Amino acid sequence: MLPLAPAKRIRGTASSRKVLQVLTSFTPDRPIVTVDAIAKSVKVPLSTAYRYIALLREVGLVTDDGHGGYHLSPRMVELARASRAAFSFIDVALPVMEKLRDTSGETVILVRRVGDAAICIERVESIQRVRLSFDVGASFPLHRGASPKLLLAHMADRERNDYLSRARKIDPDLRRRPGPFAEELVTITRQGWSESSEEITPDIWAAAAPVVEGTRLAAALSVAGPAFRLTERQRSRIIALTRRAADEISEQLVAIGR
Repeated sequence: MLPLAPAKRIRGTASSRKVLQVLTSFTPDRPIVTVDAIAKSVKVPLSTAYRYIALLREVGLVTDDGHGGYHLSPRMVELARASRAAFSFIDVALPVMEKLRDTSGETVILVRRVGDAAICIERVESIQRVRLSFDVGASFPLHRGASPKLLLAHMADRERNDYLSRARKIDPDLRRRPGPFAEELVTITRQGWSESSEEITPDIWAAAAPVVEGTRLAAALSVAGPAFRLTERQRSRIIALTRRAADEISEQLVAIGR
């Protein structure tokens, strides 16, 4: 992704720029500001500061506190929400996924649960000659693969048991090992990550870690690659990298109020 070019200074907008500077005079540490303070902050005459405040009151962005001070109106809360909504989940995750691809050398995918399926919602392919390619929109059962199993492990007990009851009717392998699989899910929840080997695609190993949005599991972040080139040491490194990347996405979601 190319860096954004710095914004050019637009000519003939000095007054408009000053009005916007008035808005930036309000901070969490200074939520109420007097017109005198605004005039000094923006460096305009007191009469001009009053005009700017009158304009902002007219469009509903500021209101007075009844004691000579002014504060931002509830309308600004709506604008803040609109700003947060502009940052989609993918916008936040993709740069971190690209960095994880570069440090791990393998394909990175982001998976969300939709009903009884795990859906790939984004992927960044490895640049290596032999690589794994998942298409966005690809669907997987929740009991096979690192990401699906992580999503399954974090489901509510009743919801998870209902899914497993349905899955056992169509998957003989799952019927043969109910105990070990249940223990694996407990382990995934306890350790905070999951892994799989050849569960979805032959000769492919994968690791996954949870992306949390607030207190809710939002997605599973996974790195997957050919098992033949991943030693135990490399796999341990990828698990650690994946967990750190998932935590980074989670922290960024908190920072923008998601």
